[in-house]
Amino acid sequence: MAWERPSNWGGLDVKGLQLDEAFLQVLHSEEAPARLYTLSSNCVACPWQVVEAPVVSPLSTFTLHTHHPISLLVTKEGLPKYLATGGEEEQAALCKVGPTRLGEFGVYQLEVSKCSNGLTSALDPVNANLALLVWFLVVLGGAGLWWGLGKVPGNPVARLGKLLGWSKEEAKEGGKVRLRSLDTFRGIAIALMIFVNDAGGGYWFMEHATWNGLYVADLVFPWFLWIMGVCIPMSVKSSIRRETPTRTVVWTILVRSVKLFLLGFILNSSGWINLSRLRIPGVLQRFGICYFVVSLVGFCFTRSSAGKSEKVGVVADLVQLWPQWLIMLVILATHQCIMYLVPAPGCQAGYRGPGGLHEWTPTSNNTGCIGGITGYIDRAFFSSPHIYGNPTAKSVYSASAFDPEGMLGSLASMFQVFLGYQAGFTLQVFPGHKDRVARWAGWSILTGGLGALLCGASQEGGWVPINKNLWSLSYVLVTSSFAFALLAMLYIVIDVKNWWKGQPFFYAGMNSILLYCGHQVGWMITPFHWALDNMETHAARLPEAMWGVALWLIISYVLYRKKVFVTV
Repeated sequence: MAWERPSNWGGLDVKGLQLDEAFLQVLHSEEAPARLYTLSSNCVACPWQVVEAPVVSPLSTFTLHTHHPISLLVTKEGLPKYLATGGEEEQAALCKVGPTRLGEFGVYQLEVSKCSNGLTSALDPVNANLALLVWFLVVLGGAGLWWGLGKVPGNPVARLGKLLGWSKEEAKEGGKVRLRSLDTFRGIAIALMIFVNDAGGGYWFMEHATWNGLYVADLVFPWFLWIMGVCIPMSVKSSIRRETPTRTVVWTILVRSVKLFLLGFILNSSGWINLSRLRIPGVLQRFGICYFVVSLVGFCFTRSSAGKSEKVGVVADLVQLWPQWLIMLVILATHQCIMYLVPAPGCQAGYRGPGGLHEWTPTSNNTGCIGGITGYIDRAFFSSPHIYGNPTAKSVYSASAFDPEGMLGSLASMFQVFLGYQAGFTLQVFPGHKDRVARWAGWSILTGGLGALLCGASQEGGWVPINKNLWSLSYVLVTSSFAFALLAMLYIVIDVKNWWKGQPFFYAGMNSILLYCGHQVGWMITPFHWALDNMETHAARLPEAMWGVALWLIISYVLYRKKVFVTV
């Protein structure tokens, strides 16, 4: 594979191709026009879809996407726009190839009369992942250089750290040393969010999964919810220790929840104000709802003696939380029963697909069924103009409006927050490092194992596929498994061994709500975003995305030094 693409090849404007695109030339010797149909592996259980332009003799050129394997079908003219898979296409096929993965900016040829030869590469594609590898090696080399300089006599790293304020006393909260691994975790999540929101260098696997599956961007939101849950037991314990009146605690929880909801609602209007199409659900809205329920359950059912490991020993953190566990399991069971047993009008009970072209046949389709009962509840309650109009399934499945932060999914999100609550309660019950790490590791294995069992350790298989849009149980468990594991690792490296202080992510974690709101408002303006004449390469997109992350990390560091901390 090449590194640079040519400006043109054989009269084709190769420079005009965008990311994840390639040219396909279909060579057709017959005078009668033919038709090209495509079927992407990203469109699961979909029909063949016709390409509008006909195939004419001697050749026709088409632009195709390269991010997922694709199958190609050449037929005679006169067939419908869609062809069902499983036999119909075999009768009409002049040539059938695939599935095969095309390379970015490549030129491929398919000769209909020699279909058995498959695709041939007329122009080799570029190495799309090379830019990512280069940046990874740069970051890895910088970290290695930093470590190496720390071993030099005189320790210039320590002097630089002192100058930057990295060697000062640990941040404290309530008279106790603040756990840096928690803020570092939160900072990693916010940095990852900024990176993927800035297009992640143009890499498709840095985006959200189209429907089922788990890509990099799908980790951010559940991690934020989970780490919020870790922090809730601390505020609950503080309220109980101070003997704060129940009315005051409930009011404080309600006020913070409303603030989060309203802030998210305001951010939904960023860039335009049209009340007839203003989206109501959103990320911070779900934060507010989940925080209210989990905090209220945590406070109301926590005894004054909670947090001690006496008598019940190794299972103290579970035994003391059994009332909370019971309530959260009821909430989760309610979510599952509604999702699997209640049919949406016009859809079969338990349908959880993306609608549109999914499971299309010549006599029926799933138009309007996106998400089954999950999508229907939001459309009925908010109406379609007030939910997210461009879901990830829209461009692939021709699906309708669907909100990934809708009402029903909030129930499963509450359980995810509670899993974080369990991790935070472990901190209170067990003061020993080994006990904490062992339990987090155990929870990681348990949740990961259950999640893998439910989804069959695959993208589309299993009883419950991993799905962020629906906030499926397998999605909750698998992302929580990663969260337990990451917190355990950071805790060892930062708080136990003191090998790393969490910089620069620690500073971002101390001001995560400000960075979230600031990025949502400013990600398309200078200096956070910039563009050159041609940004349709990963080598150009990746530095721009990395710059956005770096700038917000610098801002968070400046705010930390100025002791500016924004909370809701």
